[in-house]
Amino acid sequence: IRSMGTSTSTWPSLAICSRLDVFMKRIVLLVGGVETLAYFSIQMGNEWKRMGYKVFYFDLEDEMNSAKKLRRFIKPGETVLVTFNFEGLEKEAGVYREGIGYVWDEYAVPCYNIAVDHPYYYHERLADLPEKYYHISIDRLHEAYFKQFYPEFTHRGFLPLAGSRLEELCKPNTGKEDGKQPVEYPAEAIRKPVEKKYNVIMTGNFTPTSFCEPYIHWINDEYAAFYQGIIDDIIAHPHRTVEEVALEHCEREMGENTYKDLRMALHRMIFIDIYVRNFWRREAVKVLVDAGIQVDVFGKGWDELTCEHPENMILHPQTTSEECLKAIAASKISLNVMPWFKDGAHDRVFNSILNGTVSVTDTSKYLCEELKEGQGVCYYDLAQIEKLPELVRKLLADDARREEIVRAGIPVVEEKHTWIRRAHQLMEWIEEDEGRSERKDGEENGSNQGKAKNSV
Repeated sequence: IRSMGTSTSTWPSLAICSRLDVFMKRIVLLVGGVETLAYFSIQMGNEWKRMGYKVFYFDLEDEMNSAKKLRRFIKPGETVLVTFNFEGLEKEAGVYREGIGYVWDEYAVPCYNIAVDHPYYYHERLADLPEKYYHISIDRLHEAYFKQFYPEFTHRGFLPLAGSRLEELCKPNTGKEDGKQPVEYPAEAIRKPVEKKYNVIMTGNFTPTSFCEPYIHWINDEYAAFYQGIIDDIIAHPHRTVEEVALEHCEREMGENTYKDLRMALHRMIFIDIYVRNFWRREAVKVLVDAGIQVDVFGKGWDELTCEHPENMILHPQTTSEECLKAIAASKISLNVMPWFKDGAHDRVFNSILNGTVSVTDTSKYLCEELKEGQGVCYYDLAQIEKLPELVRKLLADDARREEIVRAGIPVVEEKHTWIRRAHQLMEWIEEDEGRSERKDGEENGSNQGKAKNSV
């Protein structure tokens, strides 16, 4: 099975469309905030439209105008919100009024929030949320952490990030587009050839570790030594998570604490996460350019990276998701450093493969389960970062091998790791939750009627 439409999209869309008169028909998505998150939302929104759902895009750059349209769009019992990183759940003027609350509560709209970073980033946002709030994690360790430290909330499931393929890089196919059927990805064999003008590309912003220094020293020297000890431990053992090491150090220094105290402590250490992920992002690019390998970097902050051979690091400004996909497609190798997702995946990996480029990435448990070595990816070990240049040189020297790797990865990613597939998974969850809610309401109504009869 080589195309997304054939493997997973066609039958779910027919099954779901046949039940549109029963379950949620209307979906609210957010745009106008973080560009990348809007791009993800639009990918899923396009698929839901093809499945027959009505989709409304609330524009965070035009809140008041969107708010009027939103109220006309919402139908109680038929509408659901799907968002990323709490957009639309931060008391924005268009969806929240003091003394009244969220429009989502006013109309009993279920809210599904896909958190694209670790829960400790969101501690302050995990308060005063709509009644029907469902949290979704993109990493299985994020999920475990959320369940342990935020048990008061409903965790809906694990939904990893996904990839997108540029339509302009695909030759026309015979897939029907009647407004209900999903657009099928064309078979790998009819990919358009793309000129590979970049050897190695890195897409994403860079923050120098010096940014974190004021936070390391924000209390006193004793705390600074404590924080630095955690950082040094993680860098020395890059297979371990920030929370694993930090909690170990907390217990050693402070003894046992309640989960509420610990989750606050971890929230105050998010600068450690920023430090570690950027440390390794720096090291990966630096080891390549200092070995004489040219790397084109797209994003903010790279001009602050210090290396011996800056002439090998070609700077490009931060750009849109679509432009990033175009640049990836024009590259021989796409470098990835996982943002400390140790049991999840990053869209950079799937984007690279879908657009015909080998992804060279460090590992995660989930990623290694989904993509074996040579299935669109070549893995390297952060603990042996000095071996990265040799791996990259071999790949750059062997066009046939790179093409073989890409061909092996595309069918796997098309089948399981596109935003089309994520849209169907989400809709299955929404259906299940709506059915469960209806059964619960029915049971409560039956119980109330029984009580009424007994009281007569």
